[in-house]
Amino acid sequence: MAPLPVQQARAYPETSTGVFVSLADFENAPDRPRGEQQVEYFRVVPSGKGERQFVVNVTRTGAGAMEVTLPAGAKLEFQVPWLRDFGGYTLLSVALHSEVLRDDLRVTLTSSLGNWKSHRTLVLPGWNNVLIDIQRLKNMPDFDTRNVRSVVLEFADATEAVRFHLDDLMLIDNRREIQPVPEGVTLRKSGLDYTLTLPGLDKAIEIAQGPDGLWRLGDHQASFLLYGPADSPVAGETERLGPMGERCVGRVKLLESNPVRIRIANTWYFPTRSGEWASLAVRQVRWEYAFYGDGRWVTQVELNNSGGQEIRGVSITPPPPAMWHSYGQTRSVSDWTFQGPVRKWQWIFAPPGPRCEAMQEGYVRPGRLVPTIADESASAEGDSDHDGFDESEGCYFLAAKAGNCRFAFEPPAQGCGNPVFRVAGKWTGAVTVSSEGLAIRPTVRLEDGSVLFVLPGWINRRTTVEVTGQAGAEILP
Repeated sequence: MAPLPVQQARAYPETSTGVFVSLADFENAPDRPRGEQQVEYFRVVPSGKGERQFVVNVTRTGAGAMEVTLPAGAKLEFQVPWLRDFGGYTLLSVALHSEVLRDDLRVTLTSSLGNWKSHRTLVLPGWNNVLIDIQRLKNMPDFDTRNVRSVVLEFADATEAVRFHLDDLMLIDNRREIQPVPEGVTLRKSGLDYTLTLPGLDKAIEIAQGPDGLWRLGDHQASFLLYGPADSPVAGETERLGPMGERCVGRVKLLESNPVRIRIANTWYFPTRSGEWASLAVRQVRWEYAFYGDGRWVTQVELNNSGGQEIRGVSITPPPPAMWHSYGQTRSVSDWTFQGPVRKWQWIFAPPGPRCEAMQEGYVRPGRLVPTIADESASAEGDSDHDGFDESEGCYFLAAKAGNCRFAFEPPAQGCGNPVFRVAGKWTGAVTVSSEGLAIRPTVRLEDGSVLFVLPGWINRRTTVEVTGQAGAEILP
């Protein structure tokens, strides 16, 4: 078995900076209390209730962990034994194994000056890497990050006993620049937030968690207004989420980071009541962003109001200049005949400049794909009008046939710059891409097995492309 720090670095991606420390790990190491002794750092409050015990059958790393049973209304308190200065760290990380899906996990930190309670955190069945962003605590006047005395875990809405397992409790400094990214783009992460710079954009995009636990894009966030039957527009409003209810929990995830693009998913969950998590198809607003190296980015927002109260109208206003799929050039879109329960909207933002208009036109009136070898029955999920262009990601899509894909690209009348293509395989070996006899690089292999690449430069004439590789046993649908 590898040394515990090596196991932890493999198990927890946020430790990639190498700056982390374990507060409790339930392992038997020469320089630390034994696993059974570390259990004594924890207690169930009120005292006399609940159970906690050292176990070796359900662990995240190493050989030991702790099993806990919390009665309804009880909390698990960890008395910080030796390292109380949290000031140099951005995340508190807890490995927690849950038997069910929950949205009511909250973590409270107690310092010499006062307490701080986290937002609700989503817990999935199985092992969870629960991350609590603590970087903002150092700026709070009523909290002392240099003297943290206890960490308390609770399931705030539990009406019956909750059984779970706990393993590595760690402090992490995850501040870093993420690579690879498209040329001219920078992406930094600190805690659970991201900072993104794009060519042609004067101000960085801050993807940060707000007081309600949801992530937004700061000054670049689209105005999003929902109206119930009795609601009326109010001048100056930039957000109205009332019809979704007061219960919410947020989650942000980096989907892709490669030399072609960055994709980020930002989901706002709105369960109608505690424990209503039959699946992650619960009521939500899901934002998906695709950022490209020339400064353009595509946004898709999906509203799922299944099982919720009636929504009479939806109004969305993205930062200008934006071009909408299905609506064209307009400052905002308002739908006062929302049928639901699920609806999607997509638009592209193009940085101001001489090619802004051409980028926008290429989004709503894309070029034409003329396949010679391809699986013509396949189409991308985000291609709503089946024209070969995935408006949810801002790229063209084809599927190979027997390990080959050959097609001609006919650009729109005004031409287009740096068109992006995604070709499904499913490839199992090396894939080469060429156009007009020249090799195209870089090519990016995505998690679903498809290949992503850019035709560089300004394309204003018919251009042939060939993608060749060893195909797997199945074609991506």
